[in-house]
Amino acid sequence: METIQIIILIFSLFALSRVIINIKQRNLGKLESIFWPLFWLIAAFVSTFPNTIVSIANFLGVERGVDLIIYGTIVILAYLIYRLYAQVTSIERNITKIVRTISIKKQNEKTKN
Repeated sequence: METIQIIILIFSLFALSRVIINIKQRNLGKLESIFWPLFWLIAAFVSTFPNTIVSIANFLGVERGVDLIIYGTIVILAYLIYRLYAQVTSIERNITKIVRTISIKKQNEKTKN
């Protein structure tokens, strides 16, 4: 086993342990509670058995296993960025509603006094 494989395996197991702690503390939603453990288990598996990813890549018509990993990572990152963007937009709307409500309440209090 190569040094990089050992490093990736150790990091994957560490990250998996953090995910499990977050799941137990109910810090993750249902989708994240499925996605992240699966992601880190796949990372650990691929680092341990790299020829498997080469076989999958060849089956999918990709020349090298590393290329498949890069393509998959780009797709996953793009999706995660989209989700973050959607969450930030939702939070901004909620903050705007709260600020408006507080402002209206303060204005009504001033007019009553």
